[in-house]
Amino acid sequence: MSQSTQAVEVETAVASRSMLGTQVARFHFPSNAGTQRQTDSFNPPSGKDIVATIALQSFDLQYTGKDSHFDYGRLQVALSTSNTEAACTATLRDQTDGRKWEGTVTGLVTFFGIA
Repeated sequence: MSQSTQAVEVETAVASRSMLGTQVARFHFPSNAGTQRQTDSFNPPSGKDIVATIALQSFDLQYTGKDSHFDYGRLQVALSTSNTEAACTATLRDQTDGRKWEGTVTGLVTFFGIA
């Protein structure tokens, strides 16, 4: 399977740098229906040419209120990051996409750069 040019450029950029540190990004989603997006801001470590990556660390999402007895529907989690902010978009779907859900997602942001 081939990789996109953008993915290869990011891998090359990260490979030529040292790990400068990590930061846990926490996203709390209040009880609501449909897709939700939350952000978490942080200060990157000092260094030059910093690149940040994010990986899913954990999630705890559930339907709320009168819908709490339903099992999971389709769970979709997307994480993205810049050097100063991480974002998480999450959706807990069922057949109607109308049930309220809430929960927490955490990601681990890793910073690479030249110290």
